[in-house]
Amino acid sequence: MSQQELELPQGWVEIKLNDIAIRLQAGGTPSTRQSAYYQNGTIPFVKIDDITNSDTKYLETTKVKITKQGLDDSSAWLVPENSLLYSMYASYGLPIINKIKVATSQAIIVYQQPQDLISLDFVYYFLKFMGPFSTTKGTTQKNLNAGIVKNYKVLLPPLNEQKRIVSKIEEIFSKIDSAKLSLEYTKLQLEQYRQSLLKSAFEGKHTEQWESVKLESITEKIENTNPKDNPDHKFKYCDIASIDNTNHIIVNPKNFLGKDAPSRARQIIHQEDVIFSTVRTYLHNFAIVPSELNNQLCSTGFCVLRGTDSIITKLIFYLVQTIQFENYLNPLQRGTSYPAVRNNDILNYKFLLPALKEQEQIVSQIEQGFSLIENTTQIIESTLQKLQTMKMSVLKQAFEGKLVPQDPNDEPASVLLERIKSTKESQNTKQRGMKNVK
Repeated sequence: MSQQELELPQGWVEIKLNDIAIRLQAGGTPSTRQSAYYQNGTIPFVKIDDITNSDTKYLETTKVKITKQGLDDSSAWLVPENSLLYSMYASYGLPIINKIKVATSQAIIVYQQPQDLISLDFVYYFLKFMGPFSTTKGTTQKNLNAGIVKNYKVLLPPLNEQKRIVSKIEEIFSKIDSAKLSLEYTKLQLEQYRQSLLKSAFEGKHTEQWESVKLESITEKIENTNPKDNPDHKFKYCDIASIDNTNHIIVNPKNFLGKDAPSRARQIIHQEDVIFSTVRTYLHNFAIVPSELNNQLCSTGFCVLRGTDSIITKLIFYLVQTIQFENYLNPLQRGTSYPAVRNNDILNYKFLLPALKEQEQIVSQIEQGFSLIENTTQIIESTLQKLQTMKMSVLKQAFEGKLVPQDPNDEPASVLLERIKSTKESQNTKQRGMKNVK
């Protein structure tokens, strides 16, 4: 007996996935000669895109289209109920369980277990734990084939232990998912608090010193230039792709010589300018210009907001983050492919401007609140990551035989394997007999 066999939990065996499969092969689009494939389809036709949701255990057949490419029962390529589907593309690498009769494309591997001899949920969680298969073929798009999957090694426990493992996994996962849901709700509340801070800052208690103004009246006119006039001059260029629209910072400015300048590289930006993308304003592509980009260039796709002495730059930065500002701009967007607003639309935005001393207080209050939100959000994100790691730890324990106790009264997996072999041989004999009759 090998060392590896000695390390197996009591009653377990190491086998290949094909050893516990009644059917394990790639799906296949029916022949174009089958009229049922083109007309009066009644069976959902599953494609790769339908099984790529890693958080879904079961195929959401309500989202699978039944089109003229649907199938009826005359098709030779129907996947039976209670099968496991797996994408051949290793970049997805996660299984999904199908509860009803479907057909699949050639890019999906179908696993069908021996009924009442193997827990399909156990195989599902095992493949989920293993993740993308390490052995793949292909260069541009790494992918699997049925032959690779058939030879994948599985540690198989007794059937009753398979069921206990699945039950325990789902019990723990349910608690983890509940905690994740609670944390996601807290994140939503933090975002609502963030907007509440901004709303309060610009619509809070007003003093007589607050004045109704347009952005145009408290911002400077921006100087344009043509960098091609100085062909050998090096400059940094910020376009929309340079914006991190989550943290609202410029992360990837590009370097150009004047002679190679993009046609939109026209606007001179200064330190502390606020640049706001006029294209798809709901994507929130805006940022404050850092010192290293002082006197560099940005795209004409930005509205550059440079405050006068009557406003603190940070206040403009927070103003454009308000839901009121977004709601003002959304209906003003023009175009279908690249919906955008004009600079004048932004500059015509009217708001109440406090005195400079109050502006300083408001900015300080916003930043204190935002700091608290950011710190709390980081804790939540870290906890969410730990919960995901905890799931993998649970699966690791499960497939090392450490999650639930072994029961010496369970039928050993070696005996179970013999029963599976017998079932497969019986089925193969039956299928050969049916072919001979034909």
